[in-house]
Amino acid sequence: MSLLAMSFTFGLAVFGGALAAGLHAYLTASAWEARDIRTRIALESAAATVLGGLAAGGPVTAEIETASDGSGQRVSIMVPASRADLAEDAPETIAAAAKAVGLVLDPSFTSRARGLAEVSAHHRLSAPQEDCLRQAFTYGRGGAPMMTARGLEGARLRAGDQVDLRIQAADPARTVLWMRARFTGSETGWQVHDHRLLRGVTACPRARAARPG
Repeated sequence: MSLLAMSFTFGLAVFGGALAAGLHAYLTASAWEARDIRTRIALESAAATVLGGLAAGGPVTAEIETASDGSGQRVSIMVPASRADLAEDAPETIAAAAKAVGLVLDPSFTSRARGLAEVSAHHRLSAPQEDCLRQAFTYGRGGAPMMTARGLEGARLRAGDQVDLRIQAADPARTVLWMRARFTGSETGWQVHDHRLLRGVTACPRARAARPG
């Protein structure tokens, strides 16, 4: 699928979201609200750019910088196999991964939850904590290739591969958009789901610890 087609597909999704919010609401929004809408569109545009490039045969890169509407976004690409799985891994593996990012999770719930958003809601996690949860965990790897044998950097997508995108805006609200995308290899290119918009995100304990004092 071409980059143009990908951009068009995502453009329709973004445009549909804008229509759902209502043109009148946008025109009469406060300065903060208008800025928030523009940030969401910039994040969606960054996702479209990155996924379009991957669908066109571009190599996978763990971190990509993009720019739109005069602002920059950092896109992190992860594969499900690189993180602990709340649905499939042993309790001790989950506990260790949670501890590494400063979280304590209820194993009796995580094993039967239906996704990361439900885990976050059950534990009443803040936006920074849910961001850490998503960086440390996946929920259900499935049977797709997911580049496990090929590694991430420089890999080329195959049908069935899944990637998780974390798109961070350079805005005062510290906004992050998460989404999971499965590459179909067909005309549609991607199946995208698990959108999650988080505001007020800060660095995870593990990320802070990795920085020199």
